[in-house]
Amino acid sequence: DDLSSVTNLFPPSQVTRIEWPATICNNNRPAHNDPGERSSQYAAESACRTRYGPYTDWMASMDPDEYFVPMGNYTNWKEILDKIDKEEGRKVLKFRSTRARPLLGTLVPTYDEGAEECTHEMAKGHNQCLAKREDKTYLETYNCEYIKSPKPERFARAMKQFYRPDFVLSHFVHYSTVTTDLATEKRHTKGTFIQHATTNNKKERFVDEIEEGVLIHAKTTVPAETFSRDKMCKLNAPEHCMVGIPCPDHLPFSDALHTKHVFHDEKGEFCNCWMNHKVERYWVPILNDALSKVASSL
Repeated sequence: DDLSSVTNLFPPSQVTRIEWPATICNNNRPAHNDPGERSSQYAAESACRTRYGPYTDWMASMDPDEYFVPMGNYTNWKEILDKIDKEEGRKVLKFRSTRARPLLGTLVPTYDEGAEECTHEMAKGHNQCLAKREDKTYLETYNCEYIKSPKPERFARAMKQFYRPDFVLSHFVHYSTVTTDLATEKRHTKGTFIQHATTNNKKERFVDEIEEGVLIHAKTTVPAETFSRDKMCKLNAPEHCMVGIPCPDHLPFSDALHTKHVFHDEKGEFCNCWMNHKVERYWVPILNDALSKVASSL
């Protein structure tokens, strides 16, 4: 029910866990009743910014399945954020978000009697459902983006942000709702008061996904979503294939075509996502090594 088993692995000098009393949180879909009713989450984030904002340079609100990965020549976020702040004078760094696909080669057959598609009986005449291997991290498993970087503008809707709390006075999960720009009074504008859009490109921008960093959203593909892969994981399929079949690096991405399921490799075989090779070759080994050290100390 909580992350104490994880946070307890780190010393208090690195991680502070706060027991949050409210539990109102759902994930209702848009156009349904009470979409996004997560008032507990909103209050927690607001409290975090109010309590700790004055004592830090940068803040972010992220989920356990979100990986913020330095790219290009960068190997840490401090270098990137120092450049954003000190060289560019910007106060918000934004990340477009898409749902990554679990690589088919990292999944194993599973049963789930609670899901009709994944019962032992159903498996007798159909595909057996698939699940993540226990010996693979989520970062390695979900290292396949069905939207190739750089991601199109429309995926800014569910963006995440790194922000400076001395500039962002109120933050709302995905957006900077009140900034010092917005809070400026007319009497402080030297006689000129112009209504600007809430987005100030001089103070915020999107991350360069090739040269700076990228957000990998490893939202779980549940086993039942893998049941129809024979029908969906092929050219011109009627719906999305929810497992990842990597495309060649050189294959260009078209936002207009990706919903038509027409991407294929040199042999004409279906593919639907692109792997991040810095994650594969650099970050996954580092993560595995760190987890091994934690496991050996338990």
